[in-house]
Amino acid sequence: MTTRRDALLMALGGAALLAGCGRQAAERRTDRILLWIAPNAAEESFWKVAVARWNAQRIGLPVDFTTIPTAGNSEDTVLSALVAGTEPDLCTNVFSGFAVQLAALGQVADLAAMPGYDALIERRHMRTIMAGWTQGKQVAALPIYSSPTLLWWRADLLDKHGLGEPPATYADVYRFCERYAVRQSRYGMQVIAGRAWQDRWFDYISYYYAASGGQPYLADTHALYDNAPGLQAAGFVDRMYRQGWTALDFDAEEPLVSGLAAGAVRGPWDVERFANIYPDTLARIAVGPMIAPTVGPLPASTFSDSKGAVIFRSSRVQREAFAFLSWALGEEALNLLWLQRTGLSPARDDLLTNPAFADYYRGNAIARAYAANVATARPPALSEHTIDIQKIMSARLVEPLMLGSAKPAEALADAVARTDRMLEVQA
Repeated sequence: MTTRRDALLMALGGAALLAGCGRQAAERRTDRILLWIAPNAAEESFWKVAVARWNAQRIGLPVDFTTIPTAGNSEDTVLSALVAGTEPDLCTNVFSGFAVQLAALGQVADLAAMPGYDALIERRHMRTIMAGWTQGKQVAALPIYSSPTLLWWRADLLDKHGLGEPPATYADVYRFCERYAVRQSRYGMQVIAGRAWQDRWFDYISYYYAASGGQPYLADTHALYDNAPGLQAAGFVDRMYRQGWTALDFDAEEPLVSGLAAGAVRGPWDVERFANIYPDTLARIAVGPMIAPTVGPLPASTFSDSKGAVIFRSSRVQREAFAFLSWALGEEALNLLWLQRTGLSPARDDLLTNPAFADYYRGNAIARAYAANVATARPPALSEHTIDIQKIMSARLVEPLMLGSAKPAEALADAVARTDRMLEVQA
């Protein structure tokens, strides 16, 4: 059986052989750093300033940057570039699972081995966050930002139905739903984000992290969520559907606007969307924690939609590229500029204690809520098989819970067993 990794390895090996026979390897640059960035205007506006400052100060090799040249998803574009030998030196917009895939293919440098790595981690206050990005003491990607998933609630609807603050526990949600929900016409909360594999980050995986205190749901070739926290999270989903407190499908409607649902998982990227399209609704939003079985002394763990940067092993300016990356991530003024331009929290755990960011958060309650959860938010599992893992989670756990075709414990056992078999075959 040929796996996707086998196919990529063969393609990459063939590309390397062709490069050795031609001029491609000799044409690799040593006089400048080529950077690819996420294809969106907000991040492009940040990197335009950062690169201009770096080049003007002449403290290292000059940097040229461009957005990732993609019409589809960034991951396929990067893999295609690797096969063609057209990859840059440095690339952002890489999530942890894709970074692990690139490392398994032998295509990225170990950033933990770079000179100045430890100093950067200390200077940027990233030690806690890096635990979710480190595998066997190696680091394939450095996180640039962290976007925790949190719950948005219509504060006016909470107040009207007896809750003075956003729910924090399952019991809080159940109590509110009993007062607010009307079967098949009005729902307490949008529990499931959608049917696609990536939606699991914004529902079950978020609930699992909150229930487990941020424990991993995968280790090596074994799924771990058939456990007590996994059953608590699955039980919450099941009860919400069995009671009619959430809907199978909210279609394309934004349920928070109409009040079709009073609560929903949302990320910081939704702030700009609501500000532009639904400003009246945004003014009535209260951001609450990721719901958990109980409340602890620290913010509940949740999923972090994080992206980082990798340096490709083919680069002939790896150390120079890391010097630039270290400068861009370590400068507090640039971290503040990133916040101002993108609204996404830098991946550091001192956001609410560092004076450099005080003015920004003082006037932005929603951003402050996300910043408060960065240190306890967890990235996706460090696996190159993220898509397959979450397709199984969707088909064998989430959909049966939605439809009531399996009990939580039964669905958990099935999803985990199928995931383990898939990973064993892929190993």
